[in-house]
Amino acid sequence: MFNGIIESTGTIQKIDAHGESNRLTIEFDAKKFDDIKLGDSIAVNGICLTLEDTTVNQLIFYTSGETNLKISPFHVGQKVNLERSLILGSRISGHFVFGHIDGVAKLKGITSIDKSEIWELAVPSELSKYFAPKGSVAINGVSLTINSVSKSSITINLIPFTIEHTSFKYNQIDDFLNIEVDMLARYVDSTLQNNNE
Repeated sequence: MFNGIIESTGTIQKIDAHGESNRLTIEFDAKKFDDIKLGDSIAVNGICLTLEDTTVNQLIFYTSGETNLKISPFHVGQKVNLERSLILGSRISGHFVFGHIDGVAKLKGITSIDKSEIWELAVPSELSKYFAPKGSVAINGVSLTINSVSKSSITINLIPFTIEHTSFKYNQIDDFLNIEVDMLARYVDSTLQNNNE
């Protein structure tokens, strides 16, 4: 489990195909993650992955065929967000993020206001019931607050700190990003459906 507060960014160095699975090699800042060990869970752009191997400045993961069908595809040279899993007793500065991607959003618009940015994201229609103004959402693993909701899109506000300390500063219009809905919203929807049956 994570809390959507990005600790560092990395760069995809290599992608090796193994059938439907991929082996990812990510260059990272070893000073930021000085306590990792094999088998640790690390969120990579919001995807909970198991650390398979590591070198002085590389993290190596496998993504399964099922995962690859759900996520925005990785590419060599891509900047990615990295977060280690929570430790019991950690301060929760974002919201609970599980690292289970629900779908992919498309970046439709960026409006700059002072040094902040308002992003409009086209979201899958089947996920729209989980979004509400002032609710939480994880985009590429970043815990964010929803500004507004329409039938096919949401808007979020990125403050300068978030832009500077995540991979968002490299994103452009028409990019695809991983999206995870708030688990609380999922539970509320499930409870309401069960009560109506």
